Amino acid sequence: MNFEAFVTDVLTPVLDHPEALRVEVKGEGRKMDVLIFAEPKDRGRIIGKGGRMISSLRTLAKAAGEKAGLNVSLELYDGDEPRER
Repeated sequence: MNFEAFVTDVLTPVLDHPEALRVEVKGEGRKMDVLIFAEPKDRGRIIGKGGRMISSLRTLAKAAGEKAGLNVSLELYDGDEPRER
């Protein structure tokens, strides 16, 4: 499954600044990370009321990943790069 296209197709219609949306997929072996970068103003739309939108997106990505034998995680960032923890 093309997770980059999936996430882009789902999120683009709900964003105020879809041109700023960037999705990256990184992974090794069976682990795959889907990184979503968006305008800070669009984060609320991606998260959704009570976190329902991002939770649903994570559930769908995880289910599709399991079907393909992958462990998929999905993370949302504002700005260009994830912050070091």
